[in-house]
This record gives sequence, structure tokens and C-alpha cells, in this order.
Amino acid sequence: MPRNTGLERPRIADAHPRMTLCQLSCGVAVALGALIAPHMAQAQALEEGAFPACDATAYLTQGHLSRTYAVDLESGDYKLAVGFHESQTLPQYAWTRKASLNALGFNPNDGFAYGWSQFHKQPVRVYNDWSVEPLDVDVNGQSYIDAGDVSIPENKLYLYSRNGSNAGLYAVDLDKDSETYLKMRLVVSSKKLKIDIFDLAVHPHTGLIYAVEANGTVVQVDPSTGDHEDLGNSQVYSTSGAAFFDGDGNLYVQRNYDGKIFRIGIDSGNYLGEHIATGPSSSSNDGFRCATAPFSQDSIQLSDFGDAPDSYGTSAGANGASHAVSGSEPLRLGGAVDTESDAYTFPLSESSNGDDEDGVKFVNSLVAGQNARALVDVSGKGYLNMWLDSNRDGEFDVSEQMVVDQEVGAGTNTAFLTVPSDLKPGETWARVRLSSTQGLQATGPAADGEVEDYLVNLMGDPVTVSTYPSKNGWSTIAFEDNWPFVGDYDMNDLVTRMRTRTYKSASGITQVDIEGYVTAVGAFYKNGFAVRLPGVPRDAVDESKLEFHVSNLDVTESPLEADRKEAIFVITDNVFNHVTPGSSCLFYRTEYQCGADLEFKFSLSIPFKEAQAVDLSGVFDPFLFATPGAYHGEHFASPPGRSYEVHLKNQAPTEAFDYGLFAEVGQDASNASAGKYFLTENGMPWALEVGTEWRYPYEYVELAAAYPDFPDFATSSGEKNQDWYLESNADTDLIVPE
Repeated sequence: MPRNTGLERPRIADAHPRMTLCQLSCGVAVALGALIAPHMAQAQALEEGAFPACDATAYLTQGHLSRTYAVDLESGDYKLAVGFHESQTLPQYAWTRKASLNALGFNPNDGFAYGWSQFHKQPVRVYNDWSVEPLDVDVNGQSYIDAGDVSIPENKLYLYSRNGSNAGLYAVDLDKDSETYLKMRLVVSSKKLKIDIFDLAVHPHTGLIYAVEANGTVVQVDPSTGDHEDLGNSQVYSTSGAAFFDGDGNLYVQRNYDGKIFRIGIDSGNYLGEHIATGPSSSSNDGFRCATAPFSQDSIQLSDFGDAPDSYGTSAGANGASHAVSGSEPLRLGGAVDTESDAYTFPLSESSNGDDEDGVKFVNSLVAGQNARALVDVSGKGYLNMWLDSNRDGEFDVSEQMVVDQEVGAGTNTAFLTVPSDLKPGETWARVRLSSTQGLQATGPAADGEVEDYLVNLMGDPVTVSTYPSKNGWSTIAFEDNWPFVGDYDMNDLVTRMRTRTYKSASGITQVDIEGYVTAVGAFYKNGFAVRLPGVPRDAVDESKLEFHVSNLDVTESPLEADRKEAIFVITDNVFNHVTPGSSCLFYRTEYQCGADLEFKFSLSIPFKEAQAVDLSGVFDPFLFATPGAYHGEHFASPPGRSYEVHLKNQAPTEAFDYGLFAEVGQDASNASAGKYFLTENGMPWALEVGTEWRYPYEYVELAAAYPDFPDFATSSGEKNQDWYLESNADTDLIVPE
């Protein structure tokens, strides 16, 4: 429905009715309306589309596939408010656009949120249906804004840019009764202001602007004059990308690389940062809250929740399975039970405040039509219920309950379940609930006990499953993209972690799964990443049943490379499109405190039409290739694209590779007739695999300097210094911490 905004320009949401804020700004969403409780009476009737109230919750908008988290400052508890969810399906590469909303602030004068859209290169108003309206503002040539907030006393949006010919602090009038409504004026240029900040917050009562620089300095800016003053050192070092106030005059900043939230007592004159909570870390980060709200909010009831995606009924808003936890010896599964105000749904559960899934062990594989056994450790007498999403539709159906009200006692109990014969093979979720109450469903509250959710694998036929390097472990693959030249040899131009599973029947391998994530991108060149299945022809893959997920989203376009004879899977043709280096960083997770969160995760489930009698083991054949159309060095007359590849040592390239690149150029000593590929004369590689979560060198640090034993290992073909990769054999000052 069109709104009377007083603007000549139509709202984007009206021009494109199906485009929400999540779509317009690549998932960057300001999730106030669905979560705010009416803690404060409204002084006046709000316009249609305004948020209903103002509460104490802080909101952090983060990441490449941007999500907004709601953070309770008092408890440190946080949950995903809105963002991309596992139920969404997107065409491949639709998720590559960078996050595009920044400088957010909430304005209780009219009930809307405001900020800067990098996508529109305009200030925007945010509505409670998550649509955004670009404001009709002359932006004075600005194209990028680093920081911003709403001034409640002045009813203005302040925006700050650090760089550019017209950079500085700007004010946008938000008062519709003002003659200067939606006029953007320069308060002070950045040449005069000279502050290095990535977010700012406006004091809710005085209207003064505050921020914390990367060196820890607390800065005060008077927007009426543009004058600034250094108040003291907060000892909150590195980039703080989120800043906001409470009604008591306390400033809060969140540090990007570790997610820590600090309180600084502006009104009390105590500028030393006090660590009060820890939220999700991120390389890109913005924060806001209703600045007039007090620090504390209503007491939060803590319970035990599950971890599965929310389609299974996990969060409080989805009537999720929850168990009240009380007493010194609560009824529990396994040795631990955690509590929270709401569920940390997958994938947030991977990095939440603890892992209490320790009560159930599936003894044998879950094979169609066969009986399975689970060992269940409980602390006391109760009733056990278990569900298995055997059709993998993202829900626990009534018919999918495998165990019903089984009596159990303290210690280890055995639960038997019959796996449905009509299951859909692949990865799915199981839910286990323990309580003193009978008749629990897969969702809903319980007075005591615990719920635990487990990722499990379903198999259609009796097979042997082999996981490399281990069920919960990761192998590290690192690339140097200067081939055929050695270059800086820091081996961090692309670093991925991978884990593979092979399903083998009596006839051969029936399916393989690949999962992984990109942990570093230190390349100046633009590179893609792919995996080949050696010895498997392309037409052996059952492409109709292939499953590809990026950051737990379904990708509808097949990654199986077209027009090839080999089974080659292109994870992305430009890795850098999916990661955010971080403020003041050139690269992703290869510089000091640059790029904290792991943004680019992927998984592939690859079924075969018929069992393949091939030897597929380890990480198969991961390789780097040049992004099509992108510059890759002056020794190429034109961008080489897919004809340029870098593989592990002595791994032959794919059919797409230009063998003419093996000419005697640089330090490469490949010899195809001798089966030697991608190595120097003395055996040094351009790519390596370490079968564990290896710590790689910082940017421009040679591998040999960080790991002195590596050269002897490589030149001896692995006979010497086989433990070269251990931290105990490294100069730990030269390698990136986990």
C-alpha cells in the first residue's frame, strides 16, 4: 500500500512489491518490529509502517550474507533476528552482492530507522515490514558512508565518510515540519575532523556525537561547530564497527574481530571500556538501539532450546521445543545442559555459547528399512522421545517419531528405532527430548529435562561411510596464486577447510559429500575455487538429485561444470565476492585483526547414477583457477580465466587447463610426461594440504619463515620433518591465530 511520505520519488517497495529489505540490501535487515515489546508508551500516534515501540535491545547488522542479531546487553544473550534462512532458495551467485546498509540509527521521533544504502548510494528510511525507501536527498557527491546515527534532540541523521574529495560529517534533517527537511549539509570536512572511526553514536540527551577510534581513543564531536575533543583512552583497541547509547548516558561499542561489547561511561566521565557481553564477531558490523531506552529490560526466562534450523520448530517464536532448567541437579541428557532466552538455530548454533549435544550416540548407520540403536545417557528417571526427519523436508512430522515415551533411568540407556524404508538419503536432523512428563511433541515447552538436536546421515542401501579427515575434523588446503612464479610464497592467497564423505557399497562408491569453508583470501588476483572427482566422468553424476548449499542456503543452479567430460564442481568463480575483508583491511583474514567471521561455507551432496569403481579418498582434487575476465598478471596477454589452474603437488590439471602454460616460465618445473605438476625444481609446491586445522602465515610472510621445517619436508618428498606444520614448530608471531 503506498504511503504518504511527502516524497516525489516512489518507494522501492512499491515499485517492486515483492522486494523486501532483505532482498534490496542483500539480507541486511533492521529487525525491530517483530521483536520489540511495548516497554515504553508512545507519546503520539505513529505513521503507518513505523515500528511500534522503543526497547532496550541492541541490534547488530553483520556479514557478507548479512544478518541482524538482537542482543540483550544485560545477559550477553543474542539471537538471529532476521536474515537469510535455510528455507530460502536462491539462484547460484545471487548471494554474492556485498552487504549494502550501514550507518543505522533508530529515530523515536517518528518510529522509523534510518541509514545509508550502499546499493542506492542514498540515505534510506526503514519500515517495519523491512522495506526501504531511498530518501530524495542531494548527497553532495557522496558514494560511501562509514558511520552514522540519529540525533534524537535534533531529529537529524548524521552520516560520516572518512575518504573522498567531499568526505566529512553530514547532517540530514528528518523533521517534516522543517524548511530544510531532507536537506543534507556538510557539518565539518574530514580534513578538519580527522577521526578514524567506523561507527558513531549520538548522545540521546545532549546531541553530542561519540565514537571510539581503532587506537582506543574516545572522541567527542560537537555537531553544532564541528569541533572534536579526545576524552581519553578506552583501551578498546582495533575496529569497533557498532556504537550505540542507552538512556543513562553510557556508550556501547562492539569490536569486530572478537564480538566483545564494551560499555563506556560517558556521563560519569569513566572512559575505560568495561567488557559486558560478547556478541557474534564479524568483519563488517553496524549497530544501533533506541538510545532513550534504559540498559536493563524485563527479566528474561532462560530455558534449554534445540539447535536445528527453525523450520523444525526450534526458536521461541516457532513454538520451539524448550525445557525449563532449575535446581542444582536438573534432569538432563549427557553431562551438560545450557540455557538461553531463545534458540541459537543452525548455523548460529555452530558458534554459540556452548555445545550441550553430548547425551546421544548413534551406534550404527541409519540405513533405509533397517533397525538402528542409540545409546542415551541421562541423569535420572524420565521419558525419552525421538524424531527423525526421514523425508528431509525440514519438519518433524507426527509419523517421523521413532521413540515414544520410553522409560529411562540414570546412566546409559539403549533406544531402538526402525529407519523408514522410504527415506530420502542425505544429511538431516534428529531431535531427542527427555522429560519427567509423557506425551511431548517435537515442539512446545516442557517443565523439565532437555532437548538435543543432531545432524545425522541417512543411507538408502547398506554402505560403508568413510569420513576424511574425521567426523568433526577439517583438512586445510592452501594456495599460492603466483604460479608459475614463486612470488611472496605466503601460501594464503586462498585457504579453505574441507571434509569429505564417501558412501561405498559392494559395487563401488554410490555418493560423495563435500563440505567446507573459506578461511582466508590473501590474493591480489581474483580467483575461483572448484573440486574435481578424479576418475569420475561427468555423466556418472545424478545431477537431478545433486544438492548444493552455500551458507546453508539452497543454490538452485548446478555447480557441475557444463561441457566437460570430467566431474568438476565450481564452488564459485570469484571467492572474493563472498567475503568481507573488514574495515581498513585489504584482504580477508590474512592481516592482523582483519575479517573475524567465517562468511563463505559450502556443502555438496553428489549422488551417482550407478556405483563407481574408483578410488576416491582424501579431499579429492580441490583447485584454484583464475576468475574469467579478471587480470592475472602482466605475463598474460589477456585474462586466462578457466585455462589457468593451480593444483596440489603432482596433481594433473583438468581438461580446461591450457597445457601451453607449462612452458619454461618462472620457477615451475612441471613435466607432464613424468607425472610432475605444479612444483619447483627442488620440489616446492604452489598448493598444499594439511590434514588438520592448520594456522597459515600472515600476509607477505614467507611460509619458510613461519614454518622453518617446511622446505626440508617439501624438497625431501615428505621424508623429513613430517611434523613441520605443528604450532610447536612454527614462529607463532608470524601465523594467523584461530
